[in-house]
Amino acid sequence: MKQLAAILFATGFTYLVSLLAGKCLLRSLRTKLSRLEENFLGFVLGAAMLSGVVFGLTAAGWAHRGNFLAAGLLIIAIGVRRGAHRSSTADGPTILSPAGYLRFVAHALQRAGFALMRTLFLRTATLRSHECERSTQECVRHKSSSTLSQNWKIVFALVYGVFAFLYFMNALLPEFSADGTGYHVAYAARYLREHHFPHISSFIASYPEGVEMLFLFAYAFGRHTAAAMVHWLFLMVTPFGILAAGRRMGSPLAGAAGGLLFFLSPIAGRAGTSAYVDVALAAAIVAVFLLLEIWRQEQQTGLLVAIGLCAGFAFAVKYPGGLVIPYALGAVIFYLWKSHKPFLRPAILVAACSLVLATPWMVKNWIMVRNPVAPFANQIFPNPYFSAWAEKTISHTLDVHRGVTLAELPREATVGGSRVAGVMGPIFLLAPLLLLGLGQPAGRRIAVAALVFAIPYYLDSDTRFAIPCLAFVSLGMALAVARWPAVALSIVFVHAVASWPAILNRYVHPYTWRIDGIDWKPALRLMPEADFLRRQLPDYDAGLLIEKTVPAGEPVFSFSGLQQAYHSHEVINEWTSSFGTRISDTLRTPFTLELQPTRRHDYVFSPMSVQKIRLVQTAASPTDRWSITEFRVFRNGVEIPRTPQWRLAASSNPWDVGLAFDNSPVTRWASDESYRPGMFVELDFGGPVTIDRVSAECTRDQGQMHMRLDYEQSRGRWQTIVENAAIRDIPPPDRMRGAAIQEVKRNNLHWLLVHDLARDRGADDFNRYQQLWGIRLAGVSGRYELYRLE
Repeated sequence: MKQLAAILFATGFTYLVSLLAGKCLLRSLRTKLSRLEENFLGFVLGAAMLSGVVFGLTAAGWAHRGNFLAAGLLIIAIGVRRGAHRSSTADGPTILSPAGYLRFVAHALQRAGFALMRTLFLRTATLRSHECERSTQECVRHKSSSTLSQNWKIVFALVYGVFAFLYFMNALLPEFSADGTGYHVAYAARYLREHHFPHISSFIASYPEGVEMLFLFAYAFGRHTAAAMVHWLFLMVTPFGILAAGRRMGSPLAGAAGGLLFFLSPIAGRAGTSAYVDVALAAAIVAVFLLLEIWRQEQQTGLLVAIGLCAGFAFAVKYPGGLVIPYALGAVIFYLWKSHKPFLRPAILVAACSLVLATPWMVKNWIMVRNPVAPFANQIFPNPYFSAWAEKTISHTLDVHRGVTLAELPREATVGGSRVAGVMGPIFLLAPLLLLGLGQPAGRRIAVAALVFAIPYYLDSDTRFAIPCLAFVSLGMALAVARWPAVALSIVFVHAVASWPAILNRYVHPYTWRIDGIDWKPALRLMPEADFLRRQLPDYDAGLLIEKTVPAGEPVFSFSGLQQAYHSHEVINEWTSSFGTRISDTLRTPFTLELQPTRRHDYVFSPMSVQKIRLVQTAASPTDRWSITEFRVFRNGVEIPRTPQWRLAASSNPWDVGLAFDNSPVTRWASDESYRPGMFVELDFGGPVTIDRVSAECTRDQGQMHMRLDYEQSRGRWQTIVENAAIRDIPPPDRMRGAAIQEVKRNNLHWLLVHDLARDRGADDFNRYQQLWGIRLAGVSGRYELYRLE
């Protein structure tokens, strides 16, 4: 119970601090909002502000629980002093808190009784006249005062309440999601342990972490589950943002139905109850959309500030959120241009405010990994941490892994789910209904938003990438049928039934990522967390083995991913960094023929005195890297020993060029991008040296690679010595296993974790030839073997 109380305190504290911070800001901006709008926008804006505060504390090395507590209490004190705990208006329902929700349900039941269906059908004609026969000017005048009928309040409250309880119990479970335990919560936990942003080898640490800062804040008080509960808060409030948008458009029924369609979607429920960030991104985007709707009516400068901050927060949540910034700018500029009003200053204000929350993450990346938009654009911002080649390879791997055609996508995304990691629900096969709303200005604005925020989903068909777009598809569908309340009610009812776990499990693929139901005992901590985590995480005990065996602070190398949330060691993976790729190549070389230097390129010529020589690539390949295991220079048949005066350079990946001159058969310099004519590796002897032969020992995995040998005749002028090399095969070097381990140890790695099914990564070889490798089996956990490098 103590653990459960800590989780609930962390969740409530995070919510209260965010809400009061945002409401203080809105009042400082002198915005005119309904109570519903103030509460929703207050939470999202406050979460953005709290995220920025936690970022600042962490960047300064002050990521301590006490500092977070002090900051939170200070924000609450300021909010209470400024009256932010009270609503500025009495307009609209207040159901963004448990107490408010209970009052709302009680009031709705008292006013309307239980005659919901009969009343809805009797009032169809009246509602239709209100929504269809008003002129556009009348709609604009009455949007802010539009209210939801009592019967729809009952529908909204009851359906929302049932699923809110389902989501609450699932969010309370010990966090076990793949990305949550892999990095979302794992990195937040590490920041708290080390009190700052440490250098993490994985490219994933370069993603913006706006929501992870909120995870960090909550984790300090409630550990792993509290982080998932923070994401659950965004899931709880987003339907009210959609409801508020519908009210502003003059159709509260569309807002209520659209909010429920989004809220009930299985993918929103599953992601929103895990330590992911996609629902938080949807909330930020809905906030921008709502603020734009309010600004069109109110034309308040303060709203532009709020629009920019929410757009910047969307970028800080994850890179796809960056689309919100040009979207918001475009909407502001287009409206003002169409109204024949100056738009330069408003656009600059929105852009400047968005940069307040977006820029810190780019600055962090520039400082940490020399690339402001890491892990992307490595061709533009080359760096030693993650290469353009790896970026391209991972993108290709993801495309192949999905393998879902455009024709297959609707079925997979709605009722299949195994190949796209989750489903939206079969009701979204009716998504084209939103086209019926294109006759209304509001319908066109919704359709544009849906189209813009579908772009990330088009690039990656993982269903959770559709969550932001799903918010607008839901609202658009509801707006299209809002003139027929019975139809809207039917769609919501069918969606609710189809999304309930017991029904959902009957038609989706068994491996679809979804909520299965309510697991009471682990949620209420009536069973040990460890027992539940062992059931859900095959690598949970492997993490405990690392924690028990590996000395504090020492990293572990693994060929495969491993949960990093339930132990304190960094696990370096082979594909998430240039460093990991290099270590993987080193360890795989002894048993992988394609990685061994078995092809020698010899350049023989008359003795000549040179200071600089280059091996220059003359061929091209879009699919292969250029690599050199050893670059050797001879005089009279004797290799010239390497000296400290030698200066090495390379046209690409210059950071690793020394690996071609280290006299090791298990390391190599690689271009880390597709090779092309003009690439070079350069050796400056530091003074004139007489040579008569140069050789390059290379691997066989380079296709039609071709090199020539040049020397610098005068400063900046290069002359070819030999155009074509004599190529011959040579036997693999001896004792590569021991050499590989020594190389790995030189990189301060002393532990290796291997899954016994990773046979192509040497699982059998490591176990069978431990003495030849120079390693010792330190422990076994399930299918994982932990080796100590002797």
